[in-house]
Amino acid sequence: MKITTRLTGLMLSGLAVGLMLSTQPAHASLTPSSTLPRTDMVDLASYQGNLGQSDFDNLAQQGVKAVTVKATEGTSYVNPYLSQQVQYAQNAGLSVNFYHFAHFTSASEATAEAQAFINAVKSVTSSTNIVMVVDFESSELAGLSKTANNANLATFDSVLNQAGYNKTDLYTMSSWVGNHIDTNDANKGWIANWPANPTGENYTSANAWQWASDYVFNGEHQNLDVSQLNNSYYLGGATTSTTPTNQTTSTTPTTTPQSGQEDPTMVKLPAPKQVGSQYSKSRLYSVKLVWRGNMGHHTYTTTKGARYSAHLGTRYGYNSDLPDVTWVTDKHEKLYRKATHDYIIYYHVKSTDGQHGGWIWRGYLK
Repeated sequence: MKITTRLTGLMLSGLAVGLMLSTQPAHASLTPSSTLPRTDMVDLASYQGNLGQSDFDNLAQQGVKAVTVKATEGTSYVNPYLSQQVQYAQNAGLSVNFYHFAHFTSASEATAEAQAFINAVKSVTSSTNIVMVVDFESSELAGLSKTANNANLATFDSVLNQAGYNKTDLYTMSSWVGNHIDTNDANKGWIANWPANPTGENYTSANAWQWASDYVFNGEHQNLDVSQLNNSYYLGGATTSTTPTNQTTSTTPTTTPQSGQEDPTMVKLPAPKQVGSQYSKSRLYSVKLVWRGNMGHHTYTTTKGARYSAHLGTRYGYNSDLPDVTWVTDKHEKLYRKATHDYIIYYHVKSTDGQHGGWIWRGYLK
């Protein structure tokens, strides 16, 4: 998030011209360093709409664990990249949360903005096990008393709670806490404070500390807001439960397939195409399905690894045998590996001619 202002008659809607925190000296963009705080979480809005799946994958590989995506502002603005950013984050295995840029100055406005926020989030996920954040920084809010702001925020949160969203939080700048708004047990805080030379830990009683708005990850080419998490609050709504409501999840049995049983979503290929395929009981039982769902169409190539059935029990063929094939995605899944106690993401792909397909570990896809 950027500390923003509001122009007369024009809501900036996250494409904000920034009001840098007055206490923060300007400096060159920050880049990875062992002396800096952790980059556990990145927040996104429409001005990061240019980031693609490879960028999200890159963030995950560099230690990002969660994203908080701008959903709404006021009562009429919805982030046009909301669905895309949620999907990319899910594909990368990141926890997904949401924020609303607040303008409410009364209980009725707080109620209306909360409902707009709920409606937008429901359009991309049926999960309520996510953090719903109010971004409290708009200039008109500074004109109200702290008592009024606290009351309006309580109204906003109550509407979220009634809709089943019980994980809420307050994003604001450090100079506003105790002056214009209070943190509390329900909103322990996501505090923005950007020192010139950030190190160590800060605001440890809050859920998160946003310590920079100009961090450039290796392999990326634009500044991003980064935060260090003080606990697991923003990780509870991981991709295990965040599934867009406009997607369908396959009805995979909750029980592990019996030996020799085919998974119902297994790609069926003509017999000549399955030369070298191999069934492995040990491979089948080595993983457990966490979630599976549809995904957008993205094209990749690879000569590494192999193509498998959904539970990896059957290998269809090695990718090195098809070096010139372009693979198109349509599904993805997250598997728990029992031996190593970690998770791995596979993409379901089909060749452009429809003759080949299967599940490939996303790390092999370029």
